[in-house]
Amino acid sequence: MPFVDIDTSSGLFSFRYSIATPTSTTDSVEAISPDLPCILFLHSGYVGQEVFEDQFADRRLREFNLIGVDMKGFGDTKGLIGNAPFTPRESASDVDQITEKLNLPPCHIFGLANGCTVALELAGGYPSRVLSLTLCSPLSEVERESVIAGRTEVFKYWQQMDEVIRSPTAESEEFRISTSEELAGDVLLGSGQLMVNNSKSNRAVSMLSHAIATAKRNWSGSPEKLSLAYKTSLEWFLERRPIPDDMLEKIAVPVSIIYCSEDVAYPLECAEELEKRLIDAGVPKVALYEVPGAHYGSITNPKDINKILYETVSSCHPNLLGSSVSYVFDAQDRLVTPFTEVLVQHGYDPAEDSTNENGGLGVHLAL
Repeated sequence: MPFVDIDTSSGLFSFRYSIATPTSTTDSVEAISPDLPCILFLHSGYVGQEVFEDQFADRRLREFNLIGVDMKGFGDTKGLIGNAPFTPRESASDVDQITEKLNLPPCHIFGLANGCTVALELAGGYPSRVLSLTLCSPLSEVERESVIAGRTEVFKYWQQMDEVIRSPTAESEEFRISTSEELAGDVLLGSGQLMVNNSKSNRAVSMLSHAIATAKRNWSGSPEKLSLAYKTSLEWFLERRPIPDDMLEKIAVPVSIIYCSEDVAYPLECAEELEKRLIDAGVPKVALYEVPGAHYGSITNPKDINKILYETVSSCHPNLLGSSVSYVFDAQDRLVTPFTEVLVQHGYDPAEDSTNENGGLGVHLAL
């Protein structure tokens, strides 16, 4: 379980990261394969880097170095934000420091939801770090009122659960456990609706189960941990602002935007608005894809998502481009990842068919 210690704007953090290469097996390796491109994965809210299980398990994507990291407040990363500001700008600064400390070369960036915003901040603020952007389910420029209401409701359930867990009242331990589990179920329902439209697939359920267990450890049990929950699940969204035009103008790499058609929080207009802003800023190559799937398309439709990511990265390295292959694969085609074992502990079955029954995508290229 490798960590990298970074002195960030909000104090010292020990960031958990994972590296998978063409020859790695279950555990994260210590170093990348130096002759291969790197894809850095930036995760979304409520979950850590394990949300990319289906990307790290993909044989074609494992032709490259794949790097995941648990951002502040998520997964196994250690540290408390305290009263320091916490916005996408700070998250991008964290990623810049992490890549420098790990001696990573310029990377292709895959961002999911929140990770899209961080990826754009990174590409605009630290352009030398980035070779391409693949943005799956980008957020609106500022948080939509309806989404704020939903996120606030989820946080209030979490706050109530934390109060029950830390309650000094004379209620029995059995009562505290049952009540906290009931409230955790409300959190699961609310966040699951946003993330995967409450999909009951094996991989979605096991992912959410692991996410809730990890969040309980990170976000409850003390005022400081509850503050971390607020910072990561609410404040980050409330305080973010549109990325300035002068930052977007610094992006000079290919950008692939992916809109998932069953996204209940961020409609197609959000992706189209981002596409237009990037084109107006002079970004040389922008493509907008529409695919089936929920907001967290990396879970609900990995086949189409992975294909777009692979083609985006490969387009920058024509000398490494392999033969055309189908993205219809079955269980024996999957590779074990740094996340598989822990997800299995939450009921994950890697043998589940990971093809997309409603496959197919549309694309609009802006050159």
